[in-house]
Amino acid sequence: MDEYLRIVKKQERLILGIMSGTSLDGIDLALVRLNGSGLDMTINMVRFSTVPMPDSWRQRIRLAFGTNTREICQINFDLGRFLGEQVVHFCQKANLPLFELDAIGCHGQTLYHVNNHSTLQTGEADVIANLTETVVISDFRTADIAAGGSGAPLVPYLDSLLFKDRSGPVALQNIGGIGNVTYLPGNPDDDIVAFDTGPGNAILNELVEIITNGQHSYDRDGFISERGTCNQQLLSDLLKHPYFQLSPPKSTGREDFGAEYVNQLLLQSSSKSIAKEDLLRTLVSLVTNSIADAYSRYFLPPDKIYLSGGGAHHPLMMRELQDLLGERKVSVFQGINGISADAKEAVAFAVLAHERFNNTPTNVPSVTGARSRSTLGKISIPYLP
Repeated sequence: MDEYLRIVKKQERLILGIMSGTSLDGIDLALVRLNGSGLDMTINMVRFSTVPMPDSWRQRIRLAFGTNTREICQINFDLGRFLGEQVVHFCQKANLPLFELDAIGCHGQTLYHVNNHSTLQTGEADVIANLTETVVISDFRTADIAAGGSGAPLVPYLDSLLFKDRSGPVALQNIGGIGNVTYLPGNPDDDIVAFDTGPGNAILNELVEIITNGQHSYDRDGFISERGTCNQQLLSDLLKHPYFQLSPPKSTGREDFGAEYVNQLLLQSSSKSIAKEDLLRTLVSLVTNSIADAYSRYFLPPDKIYLSGGGAHHPLMMRELQDLLGERKVSVFQGINGISADAKEAVAFAVLAHERFNNTPTNVPSVTGARSRSTLGKISIPYLP
């Protein structure tokens, strides 16, 4: 507890944010120096790294969606050890002694998420704290759900800080395993709108592994989808998914758009003689069209749209979004406080951890539907004799 109180008293903190998303392609680690709180906070990126998700872990997490309680229990602790080891390696490469790290903000790995009801994040924080001898803030979603919210998305808090001086409406579109958007209206006094737009890279990655017999885990540079042709009838059918008809606040995950979804599509497309490459090409258009459809339904056109996440590097996805939303409007997020498109979500969890020490509410009720503001994150304190 003495260590925790020491960190609470600090104005400036060095925090490592860790993000492992639904795409299962890697673990993002962002070392961030943070000072102050709320709109007065200064955020400076120190170092960023992505660790590719090992095939063994990717398969284990996939299988966890239909496994037994014993395996889920073991995954929680084994993943905690794995994430703790990644922290140690990251700090070694950065020549940063662990004792200089004030805290770790760890999102963990989502195994299941039930909108407005419950969520299960794995990667036991006490294991990470013990291995690294560092305070860990984790499990950020549960406090918002307990207050009646959807528990997601959480990145809008960071988005509102990075774009506090905007001159017009801005959309921050992340395309990770799932797509999510933050819409910041031109008037800062108006409510922020944010929600999961629907599927992202998770369904593409699932299909790529099947098409390539496990030789590739994602559609790098669109190398497979570019060979296919979008099936317009199938696309029209897919856009009728019940999730797209829900109004925000809303969130989703691999339970809706994951392996089971892809396997069902494969059965349907096989009966209709749709080639796998054409199915993949159609799923790319499903991602982009679901984003464009959400924009037209739920907020006024933004002046600028900034992409982050793995989808920001998919050339076909970028071209389609520019065609659908405006070529001059859509670009890759970059450059603010040294934060890249790939690092933004990991930085967000460093920021949420920092604000946990400040006891600052970080959920956004207009986004999640929560009844009240909440300070997000549970605290794990290592024993330091």
